[in-house]
Amino acid sequence: MEGKRRRGVNIPRDIVEEILVKVPVKSLVRFKVVSKEWRRSIESTCFIEKHIRYQKSLGGATILSTGRRRRNCLVLEKLLITPCSGSIQTCPYLPIKPFRPTYDFKVSEPCDGLFCIYTKTNDLKFNLVNPATNSRRILPDPISTLDAVYGQSMYSLLGIGRENGVIPKHKLLWFFQCNDKLVNEFTRCKVLSLDSNSWRYVDPPNCRIYCDQPIIHLDGVLYCFSFNREEMGYGQPCICKLLAFDLHTEMFHSFSTQDLESRDCRELSMCILNHRPCIFKKRLGNNDLLFKIWGLDINKSSWEVMYSIEFSCFPPEFYNRFIIPVATINDHVILSNSRRDIWVFYGSKTHIFPYKFTASKYHMSFFETLVSVYQ
Repeated sequence: MEGKRRRGVNIPRDIVEEILVKVPVKSLVRFKVVSKEWRRSIESTCFIEKHIRYQKSLGGATILSTGRRRRNCLVLEKLLITPCSGSIQTCPYLPIKPFRPTYDFKVSEPCDGLFCIYTKTNDLKFNLVNPATNSRRILPDPISTLDAVYGQSMYSLLGIGRENGVIPKHKLLWFFQCNDKLVNEFTRCKVLSLDSNSWRYVDPPNCRIYCDQPIIHLDGVLYCFSFNREEMGYGQPCICKLLAFDLHTEMFHSFSTQDLESRDCRELSMCILNHRPCIFKKRLGNNDLLFKIWGLDINKSSWEVMYSIEFSCFPPEFYNRFIIPVATINDHVILSNSRRDIWVFYGSKTHIFPYKFTASKYHMSFFETLVSVYQ
């Protein structure tokens, strides 16, 4: 009736929360201004964990594609892939300009929507980024207390993960090693917990780290390739092991790769597929008829073939026999070639789906979260 005030509908808080859990991150960031109560709910640890679980339960796969353009900006684009419908949705993020144009930088594999951009030179700089919330945190210099003897000959590698504990924490693990045998025989490493702002040493592994392969994370453990220095002779194979770092106990453990047909870490790469650490040969030899992906059985400390794909199934764009698995959706494997511009769904010999994506440098399996760079 005219003249009467419209009464507001009081929706129970738990129902509002169940609705908000299904809302994209970009919208949730805007919804924080609705009220103080909404802001508290959206920023609460409980809500963020529920939102992460929902994001992981979605049927498609989200790929974060990175590239560089002039002025040293990092260009990010999100690809949401749904194999059943054959659809691919794209959404660009705001470009990130982390450092001066003179710096050359690396990008870590993401964990819970966070990843780190860090410089490759001895003038170390670390930026922690959540592209979905457009937030960034400058991390302290981890090498400020080290001897200057490392200088130009230092090699480093960084990974991010979340420990499995009563109160889970996100941590960064940073390896650094010197190429001069007289100075540094093996590897040193530091850890930074995101609820602090300082790096600390942890007991290092008795091996060298292969720095050309990104560190990957699964269930509170960071994985990377390691090798022994004496095996790195000129023209000799670099026999690798899979090195695991438990983020809760902060201890190392290694897995042999003797089950694999190729054990040279310069020929291998790894990723997470079907919730398992996987290793594959990046480039097939001329006599290789099958592209194999080996999965680690952690309980048995052994490897088994998860996928075996005939090379004849691949389209002509894979002429140089360079194949990179990126993610899995149900029984489909998403693959890319050396130019990083062809996507292939592999479910059977008859199911090949290409997608052209140009100007990309690197692809990472990714999902958006509200996880803060400050914890």
